[in-house]
Amino acid sequence: MLGNGHWTDWIDDWLAYTDGMASPEIYRLWSGISCLAGALERRVWLRAYEHRETFPNLYVLCVGAPGVGKQVIDLVRELWNQIPEPGSDRPLFHVAPQSVTKASLIDALARAKRTHVPESGPIQVFHSLLIAAEEFEFFLPAYDREFISTLNQIYNNPALPHTETRRTGSVREVSIPMPQLNLLGGAQPAYLANTFPEEAWNTGLARRIIMIYAAETPLIPLFHQGPDKSSLRAKLIHGLQVAGSLWGQMRWEPEASERAAAWHWAGEGKGGPPVPGHSKLQHYSRSRTMQMLKLSITASVARSPELVIRLTDIERAISWLLQAEVVMPDIFREMVGRSDTAVIEELHYFVQAWQARNRGKAAHTSLLVDFLHKRVPSEKVEKILWVAGQSGLLAQVAGTEGLWAARPKYEYGVE
Repeated sequence: MLGNGHWTDWIDDWLAYTDGMASPEIYRLWSGISCLAGALERRVWLRAYEHRETFPNLYVLCVGAPGVGKQVIDLVRELWNQIPEPGSDRPLFHVAPQSVTKASLIDALARAKRTHVPESGPIQVFHSLLIAAEEFEFFLPAYDREFISTLNQIYNNPALPHTETRRTGSVREVSIPMPQLNLLGGAQPAYLANTFPEEAWNTGLARRIIMIYAAETPLIPLFHQGPDKSSLRAKLIHGLQVAGSLWGQMRWEPEASERAAAWHWAGEGKGGPPVPGHSKLQHYSRSRTMQMLKLSITASVARSPELVIRLTDIERAISWLLQAEVVMPDIFREMVGRSDTAVIEELHYFVQAWQARNRGKAAHTSLLVDFLHKRVPSEKVEKILWVAGQSGLLAQVAGTEGLWAARPKYEYGVE
C-alpha cells in the first residue's frame, strides 16, 4: 500500500488490521483476498487459455458452524460501501443488498454501471456488482436452478450482454453489457446439506466456488484493548481506491508464465498436486488453474500496482489455493451431521468387526484414523480417538505400539 512514499503489501496490511478479530485466520485471509479482487472489478485482466481474458472476480464461501467467526465478511462489506470515488463523496463500488431475489439481484447489477474513459479509444462501459453476505442463506435460501444458472453465466464475465425477458414487474426487458459479479459469503455445513441436493455438486456453481473451512474461533480476551489501527485502515482504504482506478492487461514475467504453465499441466489440466480427491470436488478440480490465475492477479496487485505477474505472485496464489483445498473435504464430513457420540459408536463397531474378520487381531491406529478421517473433520480425529480410549470403548493392547482392541459393552457398563 502507498504510505509515506512506498507501497506495502495490501493482504499483509489486511491481516495486520484484522488481527485480534474473533475470526479464524483463514477466514480473514480469504476475506481480504475477496475484498481486493472485488475492487479490481472488470478493469484488470490477464490473457491465457488461447488468449482469452481472465478477470479476478471470485466466488468465495466461508463455511463453518454457527459462531465460528464469519463477521469479518461484514468488515469487507463495510469497506466496499465506504470507499469514496477520489475527489467525490459518491461510493466507488456498487454493493448488492444482503437479501435478494434473482430479479432484484439483476436489477442491482443493471444499476452497477461503471464507465472508463481511456487515454485513447472508445469509452468502456461495464457493470460490476460486489456481494458480501455473512449469511449466504439469506442470499440463496433455496436451491433455485434458474438463480444458480445466472450466477454461473455471469461468473464467466461474458462479452455479450446479459439479457432477460420477464412476465411480471415494471421492467420487462433487461440487457446488461459486460456484467460481472464478485461474491463473498458465509454458510453453515447444515445449510449446505439441507439446501443443496447431491446433484448440485455436479453443477457449475460447485466448480466455481472456493469453499473455506474453519472449525474453531480464536479465543479473544474479553477486555483486551488492541493497538490503534487507524493508520492501517487508512492505508487499506487508499489501496482499494488505487485498485479501483487501475485499468489494463497484466504483463507476464517469463518465469511466472513458465511456472503457471508447469503447474497447470502437472495434474493433466487440473493443476499441481495435491489435487483434491473427494468425490464432491471432482468438478471443482477442473477449475483449479482458472482459480490460480485469478488469484495471481490479486496477489500481483496486493504486492504492487505495476500490473506485472511475477514468479512470487504465482507461488503465493498456489499457496493460498492449497491452504484452502486441504480442509475442503472437512466441509462434507461435517455436512453428514453425525454427533461425536454416534461416530465413537461406529468406531467401536468397526474395530469389533475388524477383529472378528481377523481372528481377534487388534486394529492399528492407522486403520482407525482412516476410518474417522472419512467421517469427521480432520481436527476432530485425535480427540475422538482419545475419548474412545478414555471411555473404555477401545483399549490399546498392552505391550504394543499403536494397536487397539474393542472392549465388550458390558465391561464398561453399557448394554
